[in-house]
Amino acid sequence: MTLAELFRHPDRFIGCIAIGRVARRRPGERLRVGRHEALLDEADCAAFDGLAETLLYRPGDTFSIVAQGFDYPSLARCPALADDGRCAIHLKGKPLTCEVVPLDPLVPDHLQHLVLAERGDSAVYAGSACIQEGTRDDLALLVDEGRIADLHAQHALARRRRALEEERSIWTQAVFDALRAELFDSPAALARIPPGGFLTISLVPALLSVAAASARCRALCIDYIDSQLALIERCIAQALTRRRLDDRPVTQQLRGFANAYRHAKARLFDAGTLEKDHGEPAARPDIEAYLSSAVQ
Repeated sequence: MTLAELFRHPDRFIGCIAIGRVARRRPGERLRVGRHEALLDEADCAAFDGLAETLLYRPGDTFSIVAQGFDYPSLARCPALADDGRCAIHLKGKPLTCEVVPLDPLVPDHLQHLVLAERGDSAVYAGSACIQEGTRDDLALLVDEGRIADLHAQHALARRRRALEEERSIWTQAVFDALRAELFDSPAALARIPPGGFLTISLVPALLSVAAASARCRALCIDYIDSQLALIERCIAQALTRRRLDDRPVTQQLRGFANAYRHAKARLFDAGTLEKDHGEPAARPDIEAYLSSAVQ
């Protein structure tokens, strides 16, 4: 999700930051999924590098920094899923990443057939039969001969990539800079991020970054924190009634998120007091417009 999408749904999605380790591709590398494979050449790697330069961070290894919705995996459902199985926010600010599924914005278009093959073989899609090879009279073709054949999918991928690039200017670059010394330049800390996996941390570094843009942004962040604290409390209470052992680590992490939010809220109130005494720092109208549009 984007930070704006989290602000649009503060009572539904618990926000967090997911830091992922992304494999750097090399010429001669062979990507194989089932009977599908690709031997990467210089052009393929240049396409991966082009996406990485605008959407990822490369202090040595390559990393993604994204906002994400967080919930108990044991629930095995999206928080926006209604009782009838439909999306409850389809017409009310549905996250753009949902439109991109099952494609991957971090993979060049001409290799998306490998993404589909992997998705089709994964447990996530098992039994759904929603990804099939070949043509059918009743369905449009999604990927065909190394190109995205479906126009809606083309546009969704392009919009998601633009959104990730905008996130970089709004907050992810600032978070990368803030965490570089203690995380990205520390081999011991980086060991916490598994290859192909994510390190999930509180959204607080992002909030402190955008809150510094203006008094309006600070107020929006405080409101968001209040909503998140109430949502986390409800989610933990529901988990305690389920009495599942595998929920316990998530409950512990959510309590950590809540504690971080309380400390951040105190810092934001202190920052407001300082600004009244000494004046506001240089404003970032782009960030204020970004957050304000999310909550209208």
